Amino acid sequence: MKLSRAERNDQWVRPQSSLEAWEVPPADSTCPRFRIEDIYPCVEGGRYPVKRIAGEAVDVWADIFREGHDVIAATLLWKPERGNDWRREPMALHSNDRWHGSFTPLEPGWYLFAIEAWTDQFTTWAKGFRLKQQAGQDVSLEAREGAQLLNELMPRERAPRLVAEAALTKFGVAGDATALLTVAVATAMAQTTLRPDLTRSQVMPLVADRERARAGAWYEMVPRSQGRVPGKHGTFGDCIARVPEIAELGFDVLYLTPIHPVGRTNRKGKNNTLKAGSNDPGSFYAIGNEHGGHDAVNPELGTLADFRRLVEACHRHDMEIALDFAVQCSPDHPWLKQHPEWFSRRPDGSIRFAENPPKKYEDIVNPDFNCADRIALWEALLDIFFFWISQGVRIFRVDNPHTKPLPFWEWLIHDVQTRHPDVLFLSEAFTRPKLMKALAKLGFSQSYTYFTWRTEKNELQAYLSEITGHPEREYFRPNFFVTTPEGARHVGGYAVVELWHLQWLRADRARANPGTRGIHRLGKIRAEDARLEQARQRQRLSAPHQRDAPRQSRLAANEQSALPPGRRRQRHRLPQGIG
Repeated sequence: MKLSRAERNDQWVRPQSSLEAWEVPPADSTCPRFRIEDIYPCVEGGRYPVKRIAGEAVDVWADIFREGHDVIAATLLWKPERGNDWRREPMALHSNDRWHGSFTPLEPGWYLFAIEAWTDQFTTWAKGFRLKQQAGQDVSLEAREGAQLLNELMPRERAPRLVAEAALTKFGVAGDATALLTVAVATAMAQTTLRPDLTRSQVMPLVADRERARAGAWYEMVPRSQGRVPGKHGTFGDCIARVPEIAELGFDVLYLTPIHPVGRTNRKGKNNTLKAGSNDPGSFYAIGNEHGGHDAVNPELGTLADFRRLVEACHRHDMEIALDFAVQCSPDHPWLKQHPEWFSRRPDGSIRFAENPPKKYEDIVNPDFNCADRIALWEALLDIFFFWISQGVRIFRVDNPHTKPLPFWEWLIHDVQTRHPDVLFLSEAFTRPKLMKALAKLGFSQSYTYFTWRTEKNELQAYLSEITGHPEREYFRPNFFVTTPEGARHVGGYAVVELWHLQWLRADRARANPGTRGIHRLGKIRAEDARLEQARQRQRLSAPHQRDAPRQSRLAANEQSALPPGRRRQRHRLPQGIG
């Protein structure tokens, strides 16, 4: 029976190689002699991968000990996840049985690391011999024991074996144990592979991403709003024309909202009205019509060749495209005819539309991840990623991943990054904190955050301390995303407070048509700061009575008056469990 690709690639549960028998400590009814504990870095005991940046050293720490006073040796093993040969790096005792080593994954990808510990029998003998010798004891028998041990542990490699054999010969001729205690002999014996009590730790997964996974300035663009003629639909050519300007502002990533064909059935009108006008473009999250689905582009934007020209234009300006990936279909999506079994029907036979009670989204239907043919659905979604990767996309902003099965994302991200290690995933999940962090653990390169709800200094300090502390710092990379194409973001009907001054500035570059949004690195753009300060100064001069008000309230009032209409910050009650 042929297995599906999802069944063949079961690494999303745990890397297959971490379960191989040869990586398990030797079976021994007396149990392993060593304890290798408190390994760092580690996420959930090795269940999920630690995140690091390729080309940077990974420091590994562990408590390593056994009974008694024998000398312990340890080494750090690491390899690419699909690699065959382990590489070894030395570990050294730091203090109090805490050992340290490091390795450097030079290329992006998934890796495995583990720790081996064993008793250094020859060094243990040499240490005891010297102590007895210094105490004036007779060590003639100990010298013979050392020679016997050296012979038993003889290295297999030619160079160290010759050193050990020469020492044995010299000891046999003169009977002087000094021949066994040289630095050369100690170095040679460190290379012996005979380690009877060798103990290996659990294998730990690690993913090394490229630098962009750690930080970058994102500019959000609605391609259809880039038209330079009022009322005319924008094209990829219009987007290309803006690339130099956006690059000059200092951005690293040009993030595009969905560029696919938009459904016609139940298309929403202006301000989310149920009936669309003849010229209303509809929601670009209602994906799919007669021109195609998730692997097609809206013909009004251009062709796939035009899209590739946009990708190339970004590369010429040291930027890259991030594409929105939304698992949402319009009722006109080709999948509804090709694979009706992927969608849920109600008792009356009607299609089940997307809902977030009491809200209804009649222009959107969601695939059923629990359908009987779900494996084929999963693989079709995986193929969509591979299609856009073939078009030059290496960053995906995933819409609402928290409403899809966690095993799906763990399997998909691992499969994609195994073949394309440079691909990054941004999780757009405004949800419960533990679910948000779970998505980061299972593989998302970056995650949306709650920072837009934190409006006071102590709130910001507490939240940033949380997401940069342990263990979150090992797997959670925050993305301080502040804009949406609709303006203020809402979660469960509650407006999100936009934060103007933290690490990013929001910029509206609407030109002829509104819709373009961006995030500017603080310090890249000073004109907006200067304009706000001038407005505050004018406010102070025109309203001197405010000087008698509390300083915090006065500054807040000045800042509010300086903001353009519709941009003034408001406080809203957040739903329980959010923020």
